[in-house]
Amino acid sequence: MESFSETIQLMRVARALLELSQEDLAELAGVGRQTIVRIEAGGKGVAFDVVGRVRTALEEAGVVFLPSGPDHGPSVALRRSGKSRKSK
Repeated sequence: MESFSETIQLMRVARALLELSQEDLAELAGVGRQTIVRIEAGGKGVAFDVVGRVRTALEEAGVVFLPSGPDHGPSVALRRSGKSRKSK
């Protein structure tokens, strides 16, 4: 399981994989766009449960958060059945 700071770093990558704008992700997660901005800037002042809601929204949209392995750190990937903006 990745650390909180690693999760924060991966969220911007996850959003990019899904081709979502900050506004799109905010809507999916039920938060304001400024919350997404703060998360992507390092997460200072953002509650753990809010970060969890954003992560859940990313996962429901088709991202898989992958744990570290012996040869790599944590990462994200698209689930094969996930939907990106282009496929909508």
